[in-house]
Amino acid sequence: MKSAATDALFALERGLLATLQRRMPPEQSSAPLLEIVRALTLALSRGDISLQLHDEAEVPEGIESDGWPRVHREALVASGWLEGDQSVLVLSNNTLSWRRWHGAMQELELELQRRCFQAPIHATPHGSTSSRRTKTNDLSPEQQSAVHAIDHYGVVLLSGGPGTGKTSTVLHMLLRAFENQPKLRARLAAPTGKAARRLQDAIRSHPKTASLPCTTLHRLLEARPGGFGRHRRNPLPLDLLIVDEMSMVDLELGRALLSALPSHCQLVLVGDSAQLPPIGAGAVWQHLQEPAQNRRFNDGAITLTKVYRNRGALAQMSALLRDQGLKPFWSQLSSLPKTSNISVDYLKTKQLPEAVHAALIQHLDHLKARASALEIDAHGQPHQQQAQDLLRMLDALMVLCPRRRGPWGVDAVHQRLLDGSEPQRWPSGLPVLCSENQPELGLANGDLGIMVGEGAHQRALFLSSEPSGESRHALLHPARLRHLEPALALTIHKAQGCEMDKVLLLWPALDDRQSSSLLYTAMTRAKKQLLLFADPTALDLGRSTGSRHPEDQGKIVDE
Repeated sequence: MKSAATDALFALERGLLATLQRRMPPEQSSAPLLEIVRALTLALSRGDISLQLHDEAEVPEGIESDGWPRVHREALVASGWLEGDQSVLVLSNNTLSWRRWHGAMQELELELQRRCFQAPIHATPHGSTSSRRTKTNDLSPEQQSAVHAIDHYGVVLLSGGPGTGKTSTVLHMLLRAFENQPKLRARLAAPTGKAARRLQDAIRSHPKTASLPCTTLHRLLEARPGGFGRHRRNPLPLDLLIVDEMSMVDLELGRALLSALPSHCQLVLVGDSAQLPPIGAGAVWQHLQEPAQNRRFNDGAITLTKVYRNRGALAQMSALLRDQGLKPFWSQLSSLPKTSNISVDYLKTKQLPEAVHAALIQHLDHLKARASALEIDAHGQPHQQQAQDLLRMLDALMVLCPRRRGPWGVDAVHQRLLDGSEPQRWPSGLPVLCSENQPELGLANGDLGIMVGEGAHQRALFLSSEPSGESRHALLHPARLRHLEPALALTIHKAQGCEMDKVLLLWPALDDRQSSSLLYTAMTRAKKQLLLFADPTALDLGRSTGSRHPEDQGKIVDE
């Protein structure tokens, strides 16, 4: 039986096909031509606005005819759908795109490139010496290049995987900018509240940057129904903006951000292109990191490769997955020593693994004990340091799932632990997720909190952001929160921007072309330890690699 999502995709595909046939009846129709529309529709449902049609391109979902991509390129040319200014498709350098998003992405690229080569207002004065500079001897040559770039480029692209020192590099870039212009109006932002607060915690280590506001992009742009309060006619009063976790920014948000920045404002974009693309259409960061695009920014584009944080097998295996894909990853995973900080169990069960259940029960007990000790004043406000310590306990452990539904989905975890109880019966200490932007409460979609108290005294503890960018811990009545969910487990998408000490990852059989990105994103959420629970049928190692099947080399448990 088809799901509602499948029905919606089928309806979208039919609608797009009907629009194309009405606006531009094809000169020649064929099965490969119809498959192209299906493949583009499926790609768009994942946020991809284009398909690769070069000879080495992987066959995309929706393509069934033989001869990909030659036959499909020929069908497109023969259809006449690529001709004229009114065509809805564009084929450029073997990349097939919807014209609407192709044009929007081109506009964004050109605007970023224009800004890149205009000197920032804090540009190094001619003839200045380095005697007053903050010492950067402890930085790698790559990091020093980034610090140097902020002196000369209006747009700086800083890319790197986990542990490569992106945050410490950003701190040195900020210090350099303030040395040149002490009254610089600077701000930091990220797509989610959790990512923004993690960035703010990192820059508080230096007195010159400790008070810099850091908020979500939606709050920065004053998001409201139908658009944003900040735009070309009402720009942000900024000289420098740093945006972290750029892999989560889609085309619409990227365009809104550029529209809201004054022409002189310097922009530093930071991210990891191997992370999951955004849910919305148009993966801006992944596009900018393509070699042809990246080169257009000259020395304003820097990639950090040296790993500083000692993450052991986590760093080794995430790099292997990123660079070589799933088959080598699964092949080498079970050969890791037992002392490594990654372990894997192959489980033939549709039930929540008992080890995951036991870990969550223990985690809940610790959170409940700390929540019950939280001091609350006569005005119903929590002790700020205790509240901060309590919320930081959320970073100790998290269960991640690729899907919300299914035997190993987020919903199944909460059903097992909470037995379907209503929110008013949720236990004290339960991690919760705000799943809608509520600027009037200082909350953003994706913010994590904790239930405190029970019954009439039940409240949700969150770190609330003020319009100024400052934050305070607040206890909120659940009735004030429009969409509150339990968060003992998160989807991998929802966990983007988070980092947890220990991650328990449930990995069922997936039919998803983003499996590699999903797994990489999940792995890089773990700072210290990853416990992977995998369905053996999910692993397609292939006999040609010479590797044994997981049933021959890993631990398989029937539960």
